[in-house]
Amino acid sequence: MAMTTALLPIPAAHSPALAEPEDDGSIEPLVVERITPDVVREDSTLRIAGEVTNTTADSVRDVTVRVRYSRHPFTNRDELDEFASGDGWQPSASGPDEEIASALPPDTSEEYSLSVPVEDLDLSSYGVYPLVVEAVDADGGVLGSQYTFLPYTGGGDDDVPSVDIAWVWPLMDRPQRADDDTFLGGDLHDSVGAEGRLGRLLAAGAQVPLDFEAGEEDLVELLGLNGPPEESPAEEDEATAEETAESLPTEEATEGEGNGDEEDPDADEGEDDGEGADAPEEEPRPTRTEGVPITWAVDPGTLDDIRRMAGGEHEVLEGLLDVPAESDPVRHELGADESAQVWLREARAVLARDTVVATPYANPDLGALLRNNMGDDAEASIRIGQEAVLRALTFDADGAFALPPEGLMDDPVYELFASHGSTRFLLDEGAMPPASWMSTTPTAQAPLSAPEEETAEEPFALVADSGISDVLSMPSWEPGESALALQRFAAETAMIAGENAGGDRVVVASPGPGWNPSPEFADGVLAASDDLPWLSPEKLDEIEPADPEEREDTRRNLDYPDREAEQELSPTYLGQVEDVNNDVRLFNSVLVDDVDPFRPALLRLQSVYWREEEALAGATRSLVLDAVQGRTGDVRVIPGEPVTLASQTGTTGVLVANDLEDQAVIVRLSVFSENSERLSIGSYTDYFEIDPGAKTTVYVPLSARVNGRTELTVSLHNSAGEPISTQDTVIPVNATGLGTQALLISGIGLLILVAALAPRALRKWARKQAARSNAAEAAEVKDGDGDGDGDGDGEPDGTGGTPVEPAHPGGSPRESAPREDAGDEDSEESDGPDGSSSPPNAGAPEDPPAASPEGDDAKRRGTGPGRLREVPPEPRRTDG
Repeated sequence: MAMTTALLPIPAAHSPALAEPEDDGSIEPLVVERITPDVVREDSTLRIAGEVTNTTADSVRDVTVRVRYSRHPFTNRDELDEFASGDGWQPSASGPDEEIASALPPDTSEEYSLSVPVEDLDLSSYGVYPLVVEAVDADGGVLGSQYTFLPYTGGGDDDVPSVDIAWVWPLMDRPQRADDDTFLGGDLHDSVGAEGRLGRLLAAGAQVPLDFEAGEEDLVELLGLNGPPEESPAEEDEATAEETAESLPTEEATEGEGNGDEEDPDADEGEDDGEGADAPEEEPRPTRTEGVPITWAVDPGTLDDIRRMAGGEHEVLEGLLDVPAESDPVRHELGADESAQVWLREARAVLARDTVVATPYANPDLGALLRNNMGDDAEASIRIGQEAVLRALTFDADGAFALPPEGLMDDPVYELFASHGSTRFLLDEGAMPPASWMSTTPTAQAPLSAPEEETAEEPFALVADSGISDVLSMPSWEPGESALALQRFAAETAMIAGENAGGDRVVVASPGPGWNPSPEFADGVLAASDDLPWLSPEKLDEIEPADPEEREDTRRNLDYPDREAEQELSPTYLGQVEDVNNDVRLFNSVLVDDVDPFRPALLRLQSVYWREEEALAGATRSLVLDAVQGRTGDVRVIPGEPVTLASQTGTTGVLVANDLEDQAVIVRLSVFSENSERLSIGSYTDYFEIDPGAKTTVYVPLSARVNGRTELTVSLHNSAGEPISTQDTVIPVNATGLGTQALLISGIGLLILVAALAPRALRKWARKQAARSNAAEAAEVKDGDGDGDGDGDGEPDGTGGTPVEPAHPGGSPRESAPREDAGDEDSEESDGPDGSSSPPNAGAPEDPPAASPEGDDAKRRGTGPGRLREVPPEPRRTDG
């Protein structure tokens, strides 16, 4: 008969409380649902109840449930672990038994209930006793068993030893966002509901009923989610100091800084914190009046995620790791989450009654950051974490407490926290384990060496008990698991209290950040802390350092395990994050306000949670990088149409847009010509500010020397001259105005030439007309011989006549011999033998008659009372 082996409550943090059954059945063969009371006295009656199920394929006969135990208690806590694993000694004393069925068919169940007076068990004294509950068949074969514990106080509570217990109750989750508006999935939306993990932890820690209904109130208004983010007191002081410095002349401001005449901006810090006359008085926080005092451990990054989810519209990604690398995940647009609003409302009321301590923002891997020269990010995580807690809860976390990642730290991390005023360090036992000679559990307080930074109080560590942490991590959701885990919690604390350690001791119960207990278990451990006679609840902030005489050498010095260093975020991954940081720095460099909107996203990328989530960390880093580059790209040059110059010079407008909705920017515009010899650029406004969502046009003068196409390269830079975009804008410029200008100049020159030559042409025409008229008159006067040749000699050829002398410059024109071409209008310019144009008077004698200087000057100027006329040459004979 194939039956399930024993199911054991394993204490190890990474081991299940119950072993997996050998078969594939989902039902356990034996379940212990109740053990009452959780601590027994001599006059108590022990009752054990549960259920037996036949998980086999055959019917089981004569099923009996019985109890085995030991009359001798455990001697140390290590024996608890050994017994729970099934490898320790097996108790042999028989307790009560009950036959529950003569036949148990497959897949059927029967309830059982066992009881026995404690005095019949013959327990010896105060202590923790092993107890086994098992189901057997008719042949004595074990069908299933559960190993648990029986704490016993003896005759009464008066002589029971005691130990103080301080609770650290976590409200943490892994980073849920990439950039501020993009959630990696919907886990957080489910977690803050009444049935979600953070909802259940809040309700259990409150220890009073909570109202997870929204009601009729405007939660956005009530929680202040629709207003601007509140400034921290430090930011207010800095802003005040900057405004004061800006209101003074530069010399005064400089002088004040140098000689101390100007008031220290930190001197009035009390007023900025609400202590001034004009500041509203801070309302006193309520205090817890019932239940076990606890200290809430919060991750500011988680609170910030919830606040963002409650505040308005946001994106939720689906299947981030399931989509191919070249594809984008599915995005869902969601509005303000009502469950997150209700959770935040209840958290403000509940947490205000207790002490709140906080990790740095998003619980970053501080050791890795400091080892990789990223100390600025480590510093920022503490400052931004404080601001996030104040925004979400409206009050500050206790800055005296430090929560290193995983509860472990080395000296550089210790110095970092100390520099921010921390004096109490919540550590895992791996950071300060008990001394090798210790056989008992040391108190939680442990001294720390003095840090380099002076502190008002002596620093010390509060070390969480690893055994209790392991018990708190036991599974508690399946039937019977919560009962067994509660029994183990009672046993562990009873063993600690019963150790003969001397002096008062404190144990710190601190579950891990991802603690996910069932409501029954979460409520049960707090109730047990108040009900168990050996436990005394203590407030964590009221624990003082241990007495120096009693604390010597009980724990080893501060240690950082090698395995922890090996698990840190790798230098390769942090280098990739630093690449994103360079893009963030470039984006910040153009913002007018001194803000760093992507710093929380970078801190989320540096979280210790990514140590075991490499794929998700890489996908998240890519999302943040895309968001940073997208926001930087919102400050851009809007490409315009190609530019055509219709003249040698012109102006083009460059349109620059700031599409950021919440940030003004100040940028430098750079315009370069592809060829400055062809196209040069004049002076323009290159450094200017643009309001959120606005655009501005910068007018750039251009000057072209040569026609043709040239390109302008336009880019935006920060004040240091670094380009803020990876791609420049190109504007083509086509110069066509130089040809038109040349034609215009030529036309103007032609008009000038025409205007200059017109009077001369008119004078020539007048002289021609006068010469013809004179020639006709002379012919009529001289031609008295009747031969018609005009020479007066009676010869037809005119050879017997006398040549006419040129006219005297001062007198009337003389008669001149007629020319054969006298009637030709082009007689002034005739073609030569070669067809070329001959100048006027080409046939005149080489030595013309002398003329007076006045006449020559008058001829050159074309002025004077009498103008010289060019005389036509005498016709040349051609008859021999």
